[in-house]
Amino acid sequence: EPAAGSPIVPIQADRETDIFKLSPVARAFPGQILLGVVFIGLGVGLALRAQEFSWPRWVALIPLALGMLLLLLLWIRVKSCSYRLTTQRLFVRRGWLAKHVNELELYRVKDVVVDQAGLQRLLGYGTITVLSADDTTPEVGLVGISSPTKVKEMIRTQYRAARQREGVRPTEFMKSP
Repeated sequence: EPAAGSPIVPIQADRETDIFKLSPVARAFPGQILLGVVFIGLGVGLALRAQEFSWPRWVALIPLALGMLLLLLLWIRVKSCSYRLTTQRLFVRRGWLAKHVNELELYRVKDVVVDQAGLQRLLGYGTITVLSADDTTPEVGLVGISSPTKVKEMIRTQYRAARQREGVRPTEFMKSP
């Protein structure tokens, strides 16, 4: 019997532990990478051949800077987003300067969907959409996930365990006629 005012330590089964921490992969944005590399190549090409065009050398800095800016923005986009799955919740953190954290209790998850277009399958990434019975978060998108089918199965395993732990039945999510 704990003394009054002392915290109650949860039993081991209720303990929340991390399953994974992920970020989008950069290869999920091939268009932006290609465009950045093309601009950098154009800048280098202009710098090397500036005398032939009778342009000042600084003109080459414009596409070079634009290419670097595109790649920097991609890096920020990838690093400013993270996904964390625990035994009880799914967290989506977005933002670089301002942070936005979205949290979804796993026992509320209805379904998990994986979307992969042709190029995405070749490059090994995809988008996972988690559908839930939560009014504030009916859909959670995990964009640019490497090996999305494996991640989907991890989420499925955890939401089924969370439902069992909480005593939630899937029929509770069905709408009445």
